[in-house]
Amino acid sequence: MNDIWIIDSTLRDGEQAPSVSFSRKEKMKIAQMLEETGINEIEAGTPAMGKEEQDTIRRIVRMCKRTRISVWSRALPEDVEQAALTEAEGIHIAFPLSNIQLSAMGKSRQWVEDTLPKIVEHARRYFKYVSIGAQDASRSDREDIFKFIEMVSSLNVFRIRLADTVGILSPMQTAALVSNVKNRYPDINIDFHVHNDLGMATANAFTAWQAGASSLSLTVNGLGERAGNAALEEVLMALKLAGKETNYNLRTLYPLCKYVSEASGRPIAESKPVCGGMAFSHESGIHAAGTLVHTLAFQPFDGREAGRESFRNLFGKHSGRGMLDSFLKEQNLPADEHCVTGLKKKIADIARQNKRNVSPAEIVELFREYREKCL
Repeated sequence: MNDIWIIDSTLRDGEQAPSVSFSRKEKMKIAQMLEETGINEIEAGTPAMGKEEQDTIRRIVRMCKRTRISVWSRALPEDVEQAALTEAEGIHIAFPLSNIQLSAMGKSRQWVEDTLPKIVEHARRYFKYVSIGAQDASRSDREDIFKFIEMVSSLNVFRIRLADTVGILSPMQTAALVSNVKNRYPDINIDFHVHNDLGMATANAFTAWQAGASSLSLTVNGLGERAGNAALEEVLMALKLAGKETNYNLRTLYPLCKYVSEASGRPIAESKPVCGGMAFSHESGIHAAGTLVHTLAFQPFDGREAGRESFRNLFGKHSGRGMLDSFLKEQNLPADEHCVTGLKKKIADIARQNKRNVSPAEIVELFREYREKCL
């Protein structure tokens, strides 16, 4: 498989999510944690937002010694000049590509042709790495995409970003788009940026890499506009399970996800992959019993790989005798078959009536109530 370069855009596209606003302290903490994870590049913000944004990015640049810092810009000379004040190494300049977005922004294809070479030349005065974005590529005519890439390629820019700006692609469509571009322009460095409007962002990002993209633009927890972006933690774990050798420190993922959740004010769904509260939890008797024998019996990887518990067996309506018997032995609470049967029924009744799991402390208390019958 091809090499991979991960760009985290939590501080840029992630913060564009409605109601999300990171403080300078939070931004610097997130950048620090991303560097500890080994993320290759951090898209740290949009300098045209003003001096405070520029100063925060500049502080991140000076703090991060191992991670490349880049910024996002419109195709305007003044945006590029403001971006240069941040001291970032890289700049990404976005161009609308689809008819819909060109019309919405009052631009034309002639404007793209006229502006592209000038803005690239201007950006090269200040930045070592210049990336160009094909915004809304997924809703663009294939020939328009090729014409745009032809122009970008002639300018020898560092990288081109293909964006599924409104999250409409399926994995098969993603594979076709990326592979067609790669086959026609084998030397091009493709960055794939995808949104999650139809719930396929992680699958599309992973598929883009399989199809030939060398860079993926992601955000922690999938934070971003509307339904968000492809989730950093999900893609990194998928790469690992695919056998991709990387230098990412995956054990930092859970603390990173928790911190971004708190800073953004966006709670993590219980069933969220990798970092959700129930991602490594089991209640079903068959699942819980199997997990006691082998951690991976009913989960794809050990939770410790992502910096959390290996697995967690919960007591509830579906709990089996095996897990309950194992728990009682761990607590040195001797119980015969009759007692275990009674406890199991009581646990199921409590879970059913209250629509929740039963805690270990409650089970110990229930055992004490049954003690006379169990001994």
